[in-house]
Amino acid sequence: MSRLTTQHMGVTLKNPIILGASNMVTNIDKLKQAEKAGIAAVVYRSLFEEQIQLENYEMSDHLEGYNDRHAEMITIFPVIEHGGPREHLYNLTQAREALSIPLFASLNAVYDESWVEYARLLEDTGVDGLELNFFAIPRDFDRSGHDIIQQQIQTLKAVKAVVKIPVSVKISPFYTNILKTVKDMDEAGADAFVIFNRLF
Repeated sequence: MSRLTTQHMGVTLKNPIILGASNMVTNIDKLKQAEKAGIAAVVYRSLFEEQIQLENYEMSDHLEGYNDRHAEMITIFPVIEHGGPREHLYNLTQAREALSIPLFASLNAVYDESWVEYARLLEDTGVDGLELNFFAIPRDFDRSGHDIIQQQIQTLKAVKAVVKIPVSVKISPFYTNILKTVKDMDEAGADAFVIFNRLF
């Protein structure tokens, strides 16, 4: 039989078949079935900081409707707050415990400090590697493409400085010179690249 072993981010895989991020990866039974069927690794769904922010705002909106209905409501019960990334981290930990094959986390954050904080939290779940899911939404008339790339490179360096697991970069096809971008990110410490990203 042919030898199918390969590597991704420096992690040895028994074959090159990786289950990509999708709704399927949140179902433990389906993950176990996929592992039994022969997949070599799983990329878990991205932790999206913008989604956490949106859920937090929506929850605050709902709760504020009940503020100060009567005095007892604000003294008996503790303040309810959004759990932030905890649900995602819990589900990722459950997946890590259920699988014997490599599991990779994925992250798409907004703020510089969030990339670093969430990268640490994802590493703590026991994953084998981390994918930085870079995607820049045009929202600033004065920000150049060069500025965006430089910020992404700085983010990569900052994450690499705080985690011990390998880090890949998932990029979109919308760079002026993607070869130069990949070269610069490689020199900044990327362990692998995933091409191409597509956000819906």
